[in-house]
Amino acid sequence: MFRAFFSMPTSVVDGAGKPVNAVHGYLDMVARLAESRRPDRIVHVYDDDWRPAPRVELYEGYKANRPPDPEPLPAQFDVLKELLDALGLPQADAPGWEAEDAIGVLSAAARKEDQIDIVTGDRDLIQLVRDPSIRVLFTVKGVSELRVLDEAGVLERFGVPAARYAEFAILRGDPSDGLPGVRGVGEKTARVLVQAYPSLDALVQDARALKRTGAPLQRSPALRSAIRDAGDYIKAMQKIVPIRTDVPVRTWERPAEPASKLDAIAERYAVAGPMRRLRHALGR
Repeated sequence: MFRAFFSMPTSVVDGAGKPVNAVHGYLDMVARLAESRRPDRIVHVYDDDWRPAPRVELYEGYKANRPPDPEPLPAQFDVLKELLDALGLPQADAPGWEAEDAIGVLSAAARKEDQIDIVTGDRDLIQLVRDPSIRVLFTVKGVSELRVLDEAGVLERFGVPAARYAEFAILRGDPSDGLPGVRGVGEKTARVLVQAYPSLDALVQDARALKRTGAPLQRSPALRSAIRDAGDYIKAMQKIVPIRTDVPVRTWERPAEPASKLDAIAERYAVAGPMRRLRHALGR
């Protein structure tokens, strides 16, 4: 929705003059995905709380630097939910948690024979990639260009296994989430450290060790000092950065409305075009 909002001007409004640009763009994105990917189901997942209290309690800076959503955007989520309800499409969230946590729970609960594609521009979700069931379709240009990331793709792109992507992200940091990472550690150094140590605990332990081991950390006194100083930060991040797979998730899917009512709702919100395209893509 955030990407859709900026893909179209706020002059795209409904009959009451309220912006529906994000809804318009989102429906067209979903229609293109349905047309090109032909999935059995598309689940639409929301943030219930984009700054969950348990994460903020561990690190007050978590997402603290993010500006508020553009004023015309939040109300459009209510419109989107009404339209998706009318279409009979599945939706989900995790009370008190972020969309990525709900996606983590849904992915963990899937059957082994299921193929799940997570469409996102959020790098955090890369940690969920698992062959052969779970891939990330990373948005490059909306949904018209997607980078397919399976385990081989993650390893090729980032140099670390998908299962250890969260450790890589902890060291590197993520400015968009207000996470500075470890002083002096960028992608290249984070990759080297994840490759060299079996865990972040082993990395911190080596930084605190008196005896030199010959490992990469010990060859750089400045890096060793930075890791040692960041021990508490790394410990907190190990509870913040990993996506939760153990929180309650709400899912809902209502019976689809008849065509006449769908037409009326689409006209009310001035999204007749994208609704028609989405219904066609879904065979509705």
